[in-house]
Amino acid sequence: MAAIGRPVLFIYNTQAGKNSIGEKLDIVLKALYENGFDITVCPVGTQRDAQELLAQQGRRYDAVLCAGGDGTLHHTVNAMAEAGLGLPVGYLPAGSTNDFAASAGLSEDMAESCARIASMRETRLDLGDFCGRRFCYVAAFGMFTDVSYSTPRQAKNLLGHMAYILEGVKRLNLFQSWHARVQAAGFCMEDDFWYGSFTNTRSVGGFGFPNADKVQLDDGEFEVMLVRSPKSLAELNTLAARLVRQEFDGRDLVFLHAKELQVTFGAPVPWTLDGEFGGEVQQAQLSVLPGALRLLGAAEEK
Repeated sequence: MAAIGRPVLFIYNTQAGKNSIGEKLDIVLKALYENGFDITVCPVGTQRDAQELLAQQGRRYDAVLCAGGDGTLHHTVNAMAEAGLGLPVGYLPAGSTNDFAASAGLSEDMAESCARIASMRETRLDLGDFCGRRFCYVAAFGMFTDVSYSTPRQAKNLLGHMAYILEGVKRLNLFQSWHARVQAAGFCMEDDFWYGSFTNTRSVGGFGFPNADKVQLDDGEFEVMLVRSPKSLAELNTLAARLVRQEFDGRDLVFLHAKELQVTFGAPVPWTLDGEFGGEVQQAQLSVLPGALRLLGAAEEK
């Protein structure tokens, strides 16, 4: 039975995905109210609105709920961290791909999500730290990593996931690479890369992640994936075959588990964090924050 009158802050982004929250807002608010929540509503205009509200009044809430895409969750988690709050978080996924929600076992049915959140049952999941900033499921550099935040919002709202694919095809450049030195415990590799990521997810950009069955969201480790830039047509053909087979040879295609990662470039390189622009850095320090996310609404393990 849901507790009556639990004070919660509800942050929502009507511009996420295909505007599904805007269309279902009445349903969501009614479901939250009927499940016993006393709701303070905070629509996303500028993210500073939510940051200021959390900083000034955050301790009066029992939980923070957010509705939108993975980027909305990303900003909510960081706003809470800046306010020094460790409250439970309920996430109603309504973005174009909802990678985090799929990996965490969240429902995209709004009524079901609200009912699950109302139980206040927490699942402790790991978060990532990127140079002092938190992320929920992916930090990445290289090819295609700017697609999620470079794709025009109108296209995402109209086409959903297909918009990312079209933008990725438009930006394809097989001759581009990023020279980096990548270090983790017992691992060091310096080379030219097409792609590098530090993730806690079973899918990225709506596509299934390699070795998804080996990914645990609460094991204190993230997964490192590196794709080395091919130096010849023969290497390109070999790499393509390995990608299709998900065959990690430790040279062209690297997959490993790590608690910390350091990536050093010759000049500042842009990163994406949870599909949002994460800034440009010359040296990236990444680490796992075990159990830092108190997630509400995940499906119960059978």
